[in-house]
Order: sequence, then C-alpha cells, then structure tokens
Amino acid sequence: MGPSHGSRRHLHREIGLLDLVFLSFGGQSPFLSILSYGVLVFTSVGAIAPLAIMLGTLMVLINGLVVYRLSTRFTQTGGYYTYAYYSLTKRLGFETGWLYTIYAVLYGAAYVIAASSILVEVVGLPPLAVLTAIFAASSIFLILGIKPTARYAMVASVVEAAAMAAVALLFLSSTGWRLYNPLSAPVAPGSLAAAAILGAGIPTGYGSITPVSGEVRNPRRNVPLAVIAVILMGGGLAALDVYAIADHFIYLGGAGGSILDLMALRFGLLTLSFVLFAAINDGVLATLAFMIAASRTLYAMSFHGLIPRKLSEVKGRSGPLYASLATIALYALTLYSSYLALGLAAAFATLALISMLANSVVHVSANFSLLRISWKRASKRRLELLLSAAATALTIYLLLQSLGDIPLPVVTGFMALLVLGFLAAEVREMVAGEEEEE
Repeated sequence: MGPSHGSRRHLHREIGLLDLVFLSFGGQSPFLSILSYGVLVFTSVGAIAPLAIMLGTLMVLINGLVVYRLSTRFTQTGGYYTYAYYSLTKRLGFETGWLYTIYAVLYGAAYVIAASSILVEVVGLPPLAVLTAIFAASSIFLILGIKPTARYAMVASVVEAAAMAAVALLFLSSTGWRLYNPLSAPVAPGSLAAAAILGAGIPTGYGSITPVSGEVRNPRRNVPLAVIAVILMGGGLAALDVYAIADHFIYLGGAGGSILDLMALRFGLLTLSFVLFAAINDGVLATLAFMIAASRTLYAMSFHGLIPRKLSEVKGRSGPLYASLATIALYALTLYSSYLALGLAAAFATLALISMLANSVVHVSANFSLLRISWKRASKRRLELLLSAAATALTIYLLLQSLGDIPLPVVTGFMALLVLGFLAAEVREMVAGEEEEE
C-alpha cells in the first residue's frame, strides 16, 4: 500500500520479536511508572489503586486486541496513523497522526520529568541539569538508529523486570504475607474512571510498537505477539508492585509518604540504589521508545505527502534523520516550556493527563478502523465487529467519566490541541485544493 518514492525513503526491516518486546517494555517504563503514574493513582483513590490500574490495563488490553488485528493487516511504518489513513480517510489519518504525535511527545516527556523528579528528590541535583542530561541521552540513541537502541533495551528491560519482581516480593514479605482486599475501599465511579485513565498510562507503552512496524522482520507475526506480551507483562507487574506497596502502607505505615524513603528505611541503601538505577534507565528508555514512535509517525505522514517530504528521507543507520530531528525539537519545546512554566510535579501531572486523553482518542480511531474493515464482510468477521464495538464503548465511557475529575485547564489544553489539529487538516486540504486547481 502506498506509493513508491525510491529506496532512500524506505526503512530496512532489522529488528526481531525480542528486540521489539524489550524496546516496548522499556517504553512502558513500568518501574518508573510506579513511582509516577502509580503514585498519582494511589493519591487519587487510595487503597483501591491496584484495581484502578487493572481496570486501566483491561482498557489497554481490549484496545490492544484491536491493534493486534489491525497489525496483521498493515505492516508499514506509521501505526495508528497508517490504520486511519488506509481504512478511514486521509483527513482522519492526518488527525490521528497529529494526535498520536502529541501523545508520543507528551508521554515521553512526562517520563523525563518523572525521572528528573526522583533524582532531584534523592540526590539533590539541579532539576534543569538532570532533565537535560536524560533528554540528551535519549536524543543521542535516537540519532544512532533503532538497532543499537534495541540492544540497549534488551539488557535494560531484563534488569527492569527483575527489579519489579524483587520489589513486590520485598514489600509483600515485609507484612508477613498479610494481604488486603482492594475491593473493600469505596470510591466514586468518576474518580475510579479518572484513576483508570491514569493507570492505563503504565501498560499503554505498547503504543510505541506499531509505528515501527516497517522496521520489524516478519511483522504480521511479531508485531501482534509483541503487543499482547508487553501489555500483560507491564500492566501485570505494575499492578502487583502497586498492590504490594499499598499492602505495606496499610499494615505497617509509611515513611513520610515517600515510596523512595520507605525503600531506604525498610530495605537499605543498596535496594534504593538499585531502584534509582532502574528509574534513571527508565527515563532514558521510555523517552527513547516514544521518540522513535513519534519520528516514525512523522516519517509515514511525510511519505504520503501530508507534511513536508523532507521528513521521510532516510540517512543510513540513523533512519529518518530529519523526522528524528523534528521529534527532538518537539520534545525540547515540550520539556523546557512545561518545566519552566509549571515546575516538575505540576508539569508531570499535566503532560501525563493530556497524553492519556490523546491516547484514548487515538485508540477510538483505531477501533473505528477495525470496525469499518470488519463491516465490509460482517458475516465473516462478527468477532472483530464485537471487539471493536466493545473497545470503543469502554474507551469512550472511561474518557467521558474521567473528564469531570480532571482539572479544567488540562481538559481545555487538550481540547485546544484537538481543535488545532482539525484546523491544520482543514488548512492542508485548502492548500492542496488550490494547488490542484492551478
């Protein structure tokens, strides 16, 4: 599908299943997510936080099954943008690509800020210096290309999974294996929905997989397998860790409300050092995974002529170099403007919430893509019709339920970005129409 524009604009298929799984698992940054998204969920709904995360994981899994089906049909670079471009309309493709880029940039930037917050809290380093160092490391890996990145991700993600399992066991054993019932805590439906939207921020890192489909070997097999594996692995481990930490707080109390202080007090500096390493590593890897995803989305949009064609030029092992440089510029603008305007804590919460709202709308677009494809042969694709309808209903329900519990400035900011995307699509069509008339 799609036109051919010469080999210099095509990407090579050079990563396998394990590369993809570990790159995306690192993109989830489940351990750093516990210290960032997990804390936000816990402060929102308290002891019922693990349930909120599991509800968010369920939403992600159902949407992931939709992506599973779509990824067996479309194997080009671009992911969600590509699905909308070919199965809906070019205009909806543009708007989906716009929203996905917003999601990928803000979601990745939120992790830079989260990792910076941890280093500032524990080590006392200057926030701006830490933020710049993590951002610079991710940017360098992005320019080096996807293969060196995948090798780094494989080693780092194994360490990550081991750290998460160890933390869960340490916290659960510290209470003498006394387990609390998270269902016993009452919570308003709107608050639970808002917490679930935030909780979905942990396993939704799988969203970095499909934009790189054009660089995956045997994509019809490897991309769908990676999607499901990463959702279950990241969401399951994160929910287990949050449950274990909440269990400790309930039975033994906290240490000034800080999870990092609690780890240092209960398990010693060696454990804290290991956790800090994992958190810093997560900041680099999560940012990198979504930088790659954003750059590949821009590459695909450029390949189809929706944005300047310069962004689809491929330069050796660096891949789409100009799309990568544009992505770095978008990250720099987002990171420094949000930090300088809001500070670390408020910047993280704002970027996280807006990115999750954008992510929800992107998945609604993917659900409609599968719905339209399946509708053409409804008698033979009833399961896909049911899946896409269920995913759409659940995502829209949680999205609408959560809006009342999300700060108004955040919702307003998201709506402004959404409207800006529609205006950009309209202007692009007007310019294209005038060029055709000439």
